Amino acid sequence: MHPSHLPDPEATITLAEVTKRFGARVALDGVSLSVARGQVLGLLGPNGAGKTTIIDLAAGLSRPSAGEVLLNGAVLPFPFPPSARRRIGLVPQHTALYDELSAAANLRFAADLFAVASPKRRVAEVLDLIGLGDRAGDRVSTLSGGMQRRLAFGRALVHDPDVLILDEPTLGVDIENRHAIWAHVRRLRRDGKTVLLSTNYLDEAEALCDHVVALRAGRQIAAGPTAELLRVAGRRVEVDCAEDAVPAVRRSLDGLGTGARLEVHDGGMTVHLPTDCPVDAVAAAALCADGVRNVRVRAPDMVEVLEALSAGGHG
Repeated sequence: MHPSHLPDPEATITLAEVTKRFGARVALDGVSLSVARGQVLGLLGPNGAGKTTIIDLAAGLSRPSAGEVLLNGAVLPFPFPPSARRRIGLVPQHTALYDELSAAANLRFAADLFAVASPKRRVAEVLDLIGLGDRAGDRVSTLSGGMQRRLAFGRALVHDPDVLILDEPTLGVDIENRHAIWAHVRRLRRDGKTVLLSTNYLDEAEALCDHVVALRAGRQIAAGPTAELLRVAGRRVEVDCAEDAVPAVRRSLDGLGTGARLEVHDGGMTVHLPTDCPVDAVAAAALCADGVRNVRVRAPDMVEVLEALSAGGHG
């Protein structure tokens, strides 16, 4: 194993130079990552990047083709032993709940699988924690999609694991349920749990993750503190103005000396900002120019961030 990829002795869960092949297809190519206790590590990338493959490997649902999965510095065999499984809680991308059982019965089944002490009391605690105490006796099929996602989250918590592995936990849920799940993740961090989270959403990574690993086509293209990596693509200011107002906007922005790149198009212009540029000052200067109707600040999207990370050689 290369010295730079040696497991972090402080990490709870580690993937060390892990490759996963499905026949001739390489789904994951030599990825290494470590998640420390009390840390939320995000896996960031589009569909097909390798996020779910990492989730399956870390949760013991799949065997690596090469490399190792470790828990507290110890290499885990495949399948994971029961002692390791008890320390891990998984929220899969698909809820995989029993539709015709009640919310409480789904959690009770999970509690029995893990031999939870006082299962009735623990199930009640978790239902209250996820805000479904009043729906305990309702069949899962009668719950909204967002409630089902929260129930899947509760199922992962019922045996009080040290490590939570979350595969796109807010996929397809409304804003209220999304924020409820975010609150649970933040609570896990405060409680000293280890969280590995995959997401397609930049705002989710920014809101929840201490560090991120950016992936593209099964390869790790960058890793580091979330704020640092998400800032790499910069922001842009969209200026709504008539064509004859463009020179005035240019003069206003030239006076700031930001080095911004201006792109003129029908209906106005787009100002592409360097990562360290004061975006509010740029927006205010553009708005003050004669003939400007409106300005909007836009954050980069996933594609722009991944392109910037690929070009920048972070990692």
